[in-house]
Amino acid sequence: GVRSIEKWSDISDVSFADDENKNTISVYMALPGIHEIAANKVCVWMTMTSLEVRIIDLQGTNWCYVAQELWGQINPERSSWKIRKDKLSLKLDKRAARSWDRWEKLRRI
Repeated sequence: GVRSIEKWSDISDVSFADDENKNTISVYMALPGIHEIAANKVCVWMTMTSLEVRIIDLQGTNWCYVAQELWGQINPERSSWKIRKDKLSLKLDKRAARSWDRWEKLRRI
């Protein structure tokens, strides 16, 4: 399982867009070959204030992205993620979003 793995590489190719019309944050993580591995090797955990992504054994590497504190609060139950060709796509539903609450970054820390 995830807990027994010691070696993780940070997912560095991460882009995001703050969609004012929908009050969602679209996040894209470039991970070549991710669509070819078993879906159960991709783990995503979300809380109101955090996001954690772990991909186990993608072409021999374990990848992770951890935001212990997101820029703003989200509704985890209304947020979602999908595996696409060579990337992981996430939609974060902004909580108490006002159109001027722009996200400058994904994570504060």
